[in-house]
Amino acid sequence: MNYILNCMGCHGADGMGAAGRIPSFPGSIGRFMRLPEGRAYLMHVPGASNSVLSDAELADVLNWLLIRFDADDLPADVDWFTADDLSRGRRPALTAVRAERQTIVARLAASGAAPPTDY
Repeated sequence: MNYILNCMGCHGADGMGAAGRIPSFPGSIGRFMRLPEGRAYLMHVPGASNSVLSDAELADVLNWLLIRFDADDLPADVDWFTADDLSRGRRPALTAVRAERQTIVARLAASGAAPPTDY
């Protein structure tokens, strides 16, 4: 329900976002969990960081997104989000979202696990 109320308006029911403006989740979000900075990125994007959701609710939504839209791309030792993670690390929101995403995608590309770059 929290996805529907807080995320679906931009990312859509299918998680596909809007090419060139809003990144899609399938084939992407799980790969970010392969790097500590990728995991941090997911907590700091403005939609997550500035969300009205509690830390526990946001942790649940992020974990649900990972399972629902990209379970096959998750690392075997995935570090699931917790309320404590979010209370310590969701703020401040990123201001240079696109640049941060590009840096992380480049690092993931070096390991052969890059998400699409069409953001």
